[in-house]
Amino acid sequence: MLAENNILFRGVDPENCRRMISCFNAEIKKFREGSCILDNSHHGEKIGIILDGCASIVRFDINGVRTIIEKLGEQGIFGEYFTFSASCRGSVVIEAETDCDVMFIRRSDILKRCENACQCHSAVVENLLELMTEKSRTLNERIEVLSQRSIEDKLITYLQIVEDNTSEGEEPQIPFSTTALSDYLCVNRSALQREISRLKKNGILTVSKRNFRLNLKSES
Repeated sequence: MLAENNILFRGVDPENCRRMISCFNAEIKKFREGSCILDNSHHGEKIGIILDGCASIVRFDINGVRTIIEKLGEQGIFGEYFTFSASCRGSVVIEAETDCDVMFIRRSDILKRCENACQCHSAVVENLLELMTEKSRTLNERIEVLSQRSIEDKLITYLQIVEDNTSEGEEPQIPFSTTALSDYLCVNRSALQREISRLKKNGILTVSKRNFRLNLKSES
């Protein structure tokens, strides 16, 4: 994906996009699968946007327990206002799940007053605010999942959210392996596998590779 096609520059024509990317001193870096893209020890005020590939936001607590906070695909955004907590208990890192191209921009370069007060700069700021609103919605969904008491309720709530966010005409797909899904749901992997097997046996959940379908009426 071209840098000027990313969501931050939505509504800005290509010529102005290229000019603003230069004005913002944007930096594009490549990361290999499995490498650390950024962590909260040196993030500063950088905003990162995934141009190609996918990554995960991962938290390690003081005991080294791994939790996946969020999966980031193309146009996924991360940074201080989108990712990192003020808490110093544990660490948060962005891990490359595949080879990734990432564009970095300093927040201050986006928010600084453009000398010409140009309309395209205002559009970028508006897009940034919309992205922050979207992150807030994602956080609320995350809280909804984690607030469930049982593994079954966590899993079904998460899968319902995935279904709701799947475009019409497409099959909902679990974006994680079983191990990664257990990290995301904050549950034991073996216990999660048992729950998935039980739901499949009872006809509540149908899974083909990573595609799935919920049949909640089968519970009665």
